[in-house]
Amino acid sequence: MIELADLGPLLLCVGALAMLTLFEQSSPRAVKVIAAALVIFVTARYWWWRTTSAFPTHLNPIQEVWASLFYFFESCCLLTSIITQVYLSRSRERQPPLRVDEALANAPVDVFIPTYNEPCQILERTIVAAKAIEHSDLRVWVLDDGARDWVRDLARDLGVEYVRRVKGKHAKAGNVNNGLEHALRIGRKPEFILLLDADFVAFRNILKRTLGFFAEKDVGVVQTPQHFFNPDPIQSNLLCARHWPDEQRYFFNTLLSGKDAWGAAFCCGTSAILRVEALIAAGGMAIETVTEDMLTSFKMLEHGYRTIYFNEMLSMGLAPESLSAYVSQRARWCLGAIQQIYTRWSFFGPAKIDFFNRLSMFDGLLYWIGGGPFKVMMIAAPLVYWWTATPVMLCSLRDLLIYLAPSVAASILHMHSFARNRVLPIMSDVAQLLSSFAVMGTVAVGLVKPWGHPFKVTAKGLASDRVTVQWSLMLPFAIMALATLAGVIVNTTRFSPLYGSDGYDANVFWSLFNIAVLSVACAACVESPKRRAEERFSANERATLRLASGMQAPCLVRDISLSGAKIELSIGRLRADDEGCLAFADGVEAPFKLVRNLPDGMALRFVESAETRRALIGKLFTGRYNNEVPEIKVASVAGAVGRRLAA
Repeated sequence: MIELADLGPLLLCVGALAMLTLFEQSSPRAVKVIAAALVIFVTARYWWWRTTSAFPTHLNPIQEVWASLFYFFESCCLLTSIITQVYLSRSRERQPPLRVDEALANAPVDVFIPTYNEPCQILERTIVAAKAIEHSDLRVWVLDDGARDWVRDLARDLGVEYVRRVKGKHAKAGNVNNGLEHALRIGRKPEFILLLDADFVAFRNILKRTLGFFAEKDVGVVQTPQHFFNPDPIQSNLLCARHWPDEQRYFFNTLLSGKDAWGAAFCCGTSAILRVEALIAAGGMAIETVTEDMLTSFKMLEHGYRTIYFNEMLSMGLAPESLSAYVSQRARWCLGAIQQIYTRWSFFGPAKIDFFNRLSMFDGLLYWIGGGPFKVMMIAAPLVYWWTATPVMLCSLRDLLIYLAPSVAASILHMHSFARNRVLPIMSDVAQLLSSFAVMGTVAVGLVKPWGHPFKVTAKGLASDRVTVQWSLMLPFAIMALATLAGVIVNTTRFSPLYGSDGYDANVFWSLFNIAVLSVACAACVESPKRRAEERFSANERATLRLASGMQAPCLVRDISLSGAKIELSIGRLRADDEGCLAFADGVEAPFKLVRNLPDGMALRFVESAETRRALIGKLFTGRYNNEVPEIKVASVAGAVGRRLAA
């Protein structure tokens, strides 16, 4: 029987965190420390109880192996949570220096765009935006790792430098190092390099906002956040692209700022500015792992150069467009973390790096090694209990309220309040679960054979005119959901030996939560058609409609892409044969044809030409527009996911 006193720890914890939010504006540093300490305390409290009182007894050897594995991976995740809270206890929001030395402000900068298999429209967008960066001494390099003649021709057409490799080694890192050799040998030598993935577009002011940080001579890298102009596959497949931020917002907007405050920020591969002197001292981009970016920061540390993080949107990129690409990307990150174990920059390695950077590396390793397996085990545990009577913990629902509930509630509330509402239960669980099987496989293979795996580049520029079901990802989730539901139903009868036993109520609740998570995961495996090749941005911008007949009229541009726009015209509607030009106040003009009249406006299609496309790239992708979701809209997310499940 649950009594009111059993809710005491939970209510006390929730009340303390709620009270702390009242003082966040007046004493932000103290509040962060106290909140993180509280979360660490209740997590450690649960872990102690779990270790000393909740491990199941009277198990046979096979059952004991299962329960022990569950406990081991749960402990890895609990330790990761505690380490993360240490980093979240501080945060550093940097501001550029008010005055920048003229020599630094005008220092020679090269933009490196390594490319492997990106299609023309993606690469062109990146190059055009890079050329638009505001800086007095700028060179743009296209580093072709595919030896494609059309890339050479595109670079020549756009007036940028071109370097190619044929059968080059070490993937992106080798490509960048090859480009550095050419940049140092040809013409003036760069002092800094802006590194951009081929699907990332830099804002015009990225160098104006970042070069000032290099006044501190030990700054080797200024990393800026990665933002995306398209929804990731989870946002898209669950119909919540406008209501739920992309999965990486928590990392870039919250966690990396915390790590920066502890001196543990690291290079993330794109949208980073590197000091050439530091890069040369480190021997170029690291080639020892497939996550060359993070390891490069560690190698620079040995030579006295640190990485800092500047949390301002200064670029946008292309998120993985399919679920398979999303999962493949996470598996590659996991492999890089595993590979680092075998280098001198591991947690116990001989490299001369400080404790908090070592701890950061260890934290990432624990996340990958423990996170994937434990997420699957969390889903499997009640299923195994219903069909084999094998518990993973010995507890009642009352025990969970006293020990587990405060820990879970504290973590959720802390993330909600201090991570600016960018983490949502179930949705965050789904995001981790979708890649868990691939991560588990990567961990198992990587620990035994860390090297010799082919480097998989995330596929880009995908389009589809039909619904695609990722059956290989969905089937395990569907089977586990059905088996869990069946287990609950079978054991609801009083004739079941499990009915009313210790842990019965807890496993019923656990099973219902898992079924909800698995159902959403299955829905996320159904990919909607992606018919638009170009991403649209909300605009609400005034423009002038100029028709071929000579008539001009003001209009309101509601949304816009490189291929067309939706407008509102106050003087009436266009005829089917009307053509003309959409003229913006910034001087960009886009010839158009009417596609159709809509109840609330008109759809225009821009007449294709290289000149128009490149002018629109400069307008849409260099700082004025974005598709950012500032925070989670819980009711809207629930409604969108409900519609997807009902479809």
